[in-house]
Amino acid sequence: MPTTRPRKLSVAGVEVSITVERLLAERIKRAWINARPGPASGAPLYRNGAPVLNGTTVQDIDWYHTLDLGNGVVTPGFVDHREQVAQYQFPASLAGKRCLDVATFDGFWAFEMEKRGAAEVIAIDLYSRADCDYPSNWSKEELTPKFRTIAGTGFAYAKQALNSKVQRKVLSVYELSPDVLGTFDFVFMSDLLLHLRDPLRALESVWSVTRGEALIAECYDGALETTGELGAMRFVMGADDYSGYHWWLPSVSALRAMMTVARFQDVEEVARFDLAVGANGILPKVVFRAGHGGGQEA
Repeated sequence: MPTTRPRKLSVAGVEVSITVERLLAERIKRAWINARPGPASGAPLYRNGAPVLNGTTVQDIDWYHTLDLGNGVVTPGFVDHREQVAQYQFPASLAGKRCLDVATFDGFWAFEMEKRGAAEVIAIDLYSRADCDYPSNWSKEELTPKFRTIAGTGFAYAKQALNSKVQRKVLSVYELSPDVLGTFDFVFMSDLLLHLRDPLRALESVWSVTRGEALIAECYDGALETTGELGAMRFVMGADDYSGYHWWLPSVSALRAMMTVARFQDVEEVARFDLAVGANGILPKVVFRAGHGGGQEA
């Protein structure tokens, strides 16, 4: 967008200088991220074999998820779940179910729910990476500029390319409640707890909106498992380019205990496996299935 001379406005007697084009670009980007899909006949245009949506191509986006968008277009994601979907033990069919994907990022799991016939899929995530759960006394200016990038661009691109009806809501896991989003037949959350200051509070929020089944897939600390420190959690510190700040890595037994404290019932471990991330990274994952169990906020 061309650079233009800032315009001056008087607000309550104070002169303020703004660049109108920047504000307009921000508004357009927000609208696109939360846009509804077009009709099936309104297929995206293609340039060099890749969809062009609102002037954006696959190469313009910093992808976290590897997504197959059809027509030979695959996004260059940091994490490729495609070969390991079966290990997460998703229900074979979600027909007629109302489903929730917590911390959706580019929407891989939300679109997977839709493929399995979900009647409605809500996907939640933050507005920008700067809204991640950082230490409260850190200044956003201390962080890399990537963290100030608006989130959801990849999701919006994929949603339109797939002609999806998944709805993305700007919402923190801490803000989940039946009053805000209602309750869900199936809830999925993966790789989020290690990025949270208060993972137990997050699990309590997820429990509050689960009326059916929840699937919680998280990283765990294999060293704590081998040393026999059951119920332990390791405090880890640092930020990364994709998912915000790292706080904790639990043992498998600690994660199970937290789910129980959060009032999940029938907590069952259904899988353990290694997830490949980036070029050479490996993360040990555990998957738990649990139910709400009735009672308060059912």
